[in-house]
Amino acid sequence: MAKIAIIVGSTRPNRVGAKVADWFYETAKKSQDAEFEVVDLIDYKLPILDEPTPGATTHENSKKWSAKIAEFDGFVFVTPEYNHGIPGSFKNAIDFLNREWQHKPVSYVSYGVIGGHRAVEQHRQIAAQFKMYDLREQVSIIAPWELFDESGVLQADETYGDSAERVIEEISFWSNELKPIREKLQKD
Repeated sequence: MAKIAIIVGSTRPNRVGAKVADWFYETAKKSQDAEFEVVDLIDYKLPILDEPTPGATTHENSKKWSAKIAEFDGFVFVTPEYNHGIPGSFKNAIDFLNREWQHKPVSYVSYGVIGGHRAVEQHRQIAAQFKMYDLREQVSIIAPWELFDESGVLQADETYGDSAERVIEEISFWSNELKPIREKLQKD
C-alpha cells in the first residue's frame, strides 16, 4: 500500500494551512488504497538553502527532512498563494532535496483569495524539474479563513469534499501504480 504525504507548505504564524491539511486528512485517512500522513514544514525548521551542492544532505535538518520525504510514494501539496505565487518556505523545502521527489506523483490542495491557482501553476513547473508526476486533479479553496468554524470543520458545500475525494482516488492509484516502476528506476 502506498504511503502519501500531505505537506503543509506554509510556515507563517496564524496560517490556515494546517487547518486545510487536517480537513483533507480527515477524508484521506478513510482511503483503503493508501496511507496518508500530514507532514508540516514548520516541524523541520529549514534555513534558507545552505547545502553545498544540489541534493546534498550534510546538515542535521537536511538529513531529517530527506529521511521523512524519502518514506513516501506520493505527495499532496497543501499550498497557499502568496502574492501570485508559492510561499518561499515551500520552494526552499523542495529545493533541499532531489532524488526524494523523483518519479512520484503529486497533487494539490490550494487556497487563497481566488483558490491558489497561480501557486499550483508554479508548483507544476517545479514538479516537472524534479521528475514528479503532476496529476491534474486538485482542490482549490477560495478564502478558507471564512469557511472553517472554530472546531476546524470546513463549512461549505460538498464541492470541496467531492474534489478532495477525486484527489485522494487519483493520488492513491498513481502512487501504487508507479511504486514498482520507481523501484526499478532507482536500481538502474
